[in-house]
Amino acid sequence: MAATATIMVCTGTNAATETAATNLNLMSIDAYDSTGTDYQSNKIRVPESGTNYSYERWFRVKFTGTFNEIENVKVWHSAGTLGDANLDLKAGKTDTGATPTDSQSTIATTPLTGWDSEGEAIDITPAAGITSDGDETDYCVLQLEVPDTVTLRGDIGSQTITIQYDES
Repeated sequence: MAATATIMVCTGTNAATETAATNLNLMSIDAYDSTGTDYQSNKIRVPESGTNYSYERWFRVKFTGTFNEIENVKVWHSAGTLGDANLDLKAGKTDTGATPTDSQSTIATTPLTGWDSEGEAIDITPAAGITSDGDETDYCVLQLEVPDTVTLRGDIGSQTITIQYDES
């Protein structure tokens, strides 16, 4: 029998609240919004000077079912062009939950150009491995950076994040 992989969006203190994802919005609030409408009243604005940041988006993958081992869990940006060349979608990983911030992330530090192909994928396989029903990966953390040099305002456009793993 095969494992079932579920993307879990993590919010709150120490990323302790996990919700199965039906979408993964990069909104400017620290809440998972399955309707996708909160961003309309909580926009990430282009600043007069400096950089504004979205709240970090924390997620990980939970595996259930019957399997021997899950290995090589990788995440990368596989499609989509940001609405303005000056925007950046940074990523990183950690094995420890923390409260998402809307300041510059100390975890999501890899620029989009450093994780935008399978060869540059971020490995979120936990050190302890994934061998049992209910085991989860490390956290992947994303953050949108909006500098004052942005000239094309509006939505960033759809982005595709690919998650791949080996199962035995």
